[in-house]
Amino acid sequence: MNKTKIFLGIDLGTSSVKCIYLNEEKTVTVKADYSEQSLAGYRNALKEAIRKISEQIDIKDICAIGLSSQVGTYIVGDTVIPWNSSAGEDQLKEIKEIISEEEFIEEISMRHPDIISYPLPRLKYIKEKYGNTADVFMPKEYLIKLLTGNAVTDKYSYRGLYNFKTGGYSYKLLKKLSIEVDLPQIKEPDSIAGYVSEAASKELNLPFGIPVFTGCNDFFAGLVGMGVISVGDKFDLSGTSEHIGYISDSLSKKGVSGNYFCGYATYAGTKSGGESCDLAINSFDAKTLSEKKIREYLDKNPPVFLPYLSGERAPIYDENAKGVFFGITAKTDKTLFGYSILEGVVFSVYHIAESIGFKESERPIICAGGFAKDKVMAKLKAELFSCEIFATDNSNASALGAALIAAKGSGYLKSFTEAKEKFITGKIIATPGDRLLREKLIKRYEIYKSLYPSLKDEFKKLRSN
Repeated sequence: MNKTKIFLGIDLGTSSVKCIYLNEEKTVTVKADYSEQSLAGYRNALKEAIRKISEQIDIKDICAIGLSSQVGTYIVGDTVIPWNSSAGEDQLKEIKEIISEEEFIEEISMRHPDIISYPLPRLKYIKEKYGNTADVFMPKEYLIKLLTGNAVTDKYSYRGLYNFKTGGYSYKLLKKLSIEVDLPQIKEPDSIAGYVSEAASKELNLPFGIPVFTGCNDFFAGLVGMGVISVGDKFDLSGTSEHIGYISDSLSKKGVSGNYFCGYATYAGTKSGGESCDLAINSFDAKTLSEKKIREYLDKNPPVFLPYLSGERAPIYDENAKGVFFGITAKTDKTLFGYSILEGVVFSVYHIAESIGFKESERPIICAGGFAKDKVMAKLKAELFSCEIFATDNSNASALGAALIAAKGSGYLKSFTEAKEKFITGKIIATPGDRLLREKLIKRYEIYKSLYPSLKDEFKKLRSN
C-alpha cells in the first residue's frame, strides 16, 4: 500500500459515529457522540468526527471511504426506529405463524431468529403503522445517500430478507406478508456504492469524487476488523451488545447462522451487555476491580446479577425481562455490586455460547469492542470457556473493518488475510487454569440460569402494571 494513501472507515453506532483513518504507518480513531438517534444527530456527529480527523491528517490524502453501521434501526421519513425498540414484537409472532422454518431456509439460507429488529418484522411493523412506503433506510444506507446520492445497501445488512441463491431480496416472503416497499440496490461490501458528491464534499469537507464502498453491518465489519477470517475462528465482540460465536463451514440450526465472507457465522448477542457494564463502571466503580482479587470477591458471597436492563435477546428472547440482583445482604458493598454486574454479563455470554453449540478448542477467543480489555471479565471468560482470551489492540473493530473493506475494494489489499497480517495486532490477556475458581463460577452460573425461569411470569406481570 502506498503510504501516502489513506482509507477512511466510518461506523455509525448506537450512540456515536467513529471514524478511523488507516495507512501503513498508523491507524487513528476519533469519535463523536450524539445525544439522540435522529437524522440531525447522525449528520452533526459525522461532521464533528470528520472535523476531528482533519486536525490529524490532510483530508485531501483520503483515497476511499468504507462504511458500517448498526442494523435493525430503520429510518422512515424523519423518524428513527432504533434497533432496541420493541417495534416488531407482535409482527414477528405473526410471521412465524405464516412462514415455516423450511421456507425461511429455502429463501434466506437460515432459520429466522427470534430477533424483532430483523427486516421482516420491522418492515411489517412499518407497513402497519406508516403504510407501504418507499422512504425506508437503515443508517448505513442513509450515509451512502448523504455521501453519494445513491440508494445502495449490502446483503449482510439485510440478513433475514436477502436470498443468497438468487442474489437479491426474497420477494416471495415480502409478497406473502403483503409488504410493498422500494428497497435499496444490493451490492457487495467491497464494491463501489458511489462517489462523494459535490454537495457532500462541501458540507462534510471530504474530497470530491472519491469512491465510497458499500461496506456492511457493524457486526460483520467488526469481525473483519478483529481478524476473524477463517473457519474455526471464535469471537466475542462487545459494545452496546455482546456477540459471541464462531465461523464454520456449514449452516447451523442453533443461534443466528448465516453466510459470512469466509464461511458461515453462527452467533447470538445480548441486548443490554453494554448498558450493564456502564452501570457497573459509573455507579459501582467497577474499573477499580482486579482480576487478582476475584477469589476474594467470591469469598464475600456477592449477589448474582441478571443483566436484562432493557429486556434480553439470546438465549431467552424476552422483552419483558429486567435486571435483578439476587442475594443482597447487609454486607454487600459497592465493590461486590460492581463485580456482580460484570460477572452477570459474562454469565449471559456463556449462556448464549451454550445455546449455540460453542465448542471448546485450542484456539483463543478473539475479543474486541468497548469492554474486550477488561481484565476481570477476560479472566472470568478464560476460566468458563477453558481457553485463552486474545484482545485486539484496536477496540474500534467495526470502523477498522470498514476501512479494510475499502482498502480491499480499492485493490490495495488482495485479501482479508493480508489485511490481518498488516493491520490487526493484539495479545493474550487472560489464560485458564484455576480449577477451584472455575468450580465456584460454575456453581454460581447454575444459580444464574435458574433465576430467569423462576421470574419469567413475574417479569410479564411487572410490564403490565
